Amino acid sequence: MTDFYTELLSDAGYEVKTAPDATAAMELYYDFKPDLIVLDAEMPGGGGERVFRIARTVLGSEVPVIFVTGLPERVMDFALTHSNVRVYKKTVKNEELLAAIKEMLGA
Repeated sequence: MTDFYTELLSDAGYEVKTAPDATAAMELYYDFKPDLIVLDAEMPGGGGERVFRIARTVLGSEVPVIFVTGLPERVMDFALTHSNVRVYKKTVKNEELLAAIKEMLGA
């Protein structure tokens, strides 16, 4: 699925970096400082929730986050209690995801 989103977002003009698990995602976050993060609650190494918690609580980052997951109920509380968070159930329509990204980036 990562390859699909990489191609979709690259074709839309976004620079995309991917990570195979939560630990690698945090390392990439430190190095890359993204404008937006797309996460899956079910990613290996602690899930997208781990990445989100570290980014928000430890680093104090307000970077926009989009969860695209088969288990939206696992992360819905993040969307309800934090700003700049959206949750979509797999498989979200391409147009819907791209529109959310554009809106969250203020483009």
